[in-house]
Amino acid sequence: MAVASCLGGFLSAVEKRREPPPGRLAIVCEAAPKKYDSAAKRARQAEKRRIYNKAHKSGMKTRMKKVLEALDGLQKKNDAQSEEILPIEKLIGEAYSAIDKAIKVGTLHRNTGARRKSRLARRKKADEIHHGWYVLVAPAASA
Repeated sequence: MAVASCLGGFLSAVEKRREPPPGRLAIVCEAAPKKYDSAAKRARQAEKRRIYNKAHKSGMKTRMKKVLEALDGLQKKNDAQSEEILPIEKLIGEAYSAIDKAIKVGTLHRNTGARRKSRLARRKKADEIHHGWYVLVAPAASA
């Protein structure tokens, strides 16, 4: 008990185990819990899904980057022709397809996919407006 008196009553406070207040659970910490078979299986499944999702996201991002780089190159050209947008539209179609597939398999949320497709469409439209290829047609007023 000489040690307890040196520590100013520290051991006596540790030795007392109080019950938790009503409605609260006691938190017990174990040194190394056993890893169950189900937990190991879930870890394997999670790793497979992570790799699968990463591949889908990577392909989608690559296609989006190609579209954005092509649109940047087109915008920097002063003497661009309206026919130069056709290969970019093909790239946009590929990017849309990759985004839709990522949504279908659950890699991407549908709102995220819609936002990314919208960004590509807005950038294309901005380039068309920049070069004067896009003509806004006002809706005909009904009598």
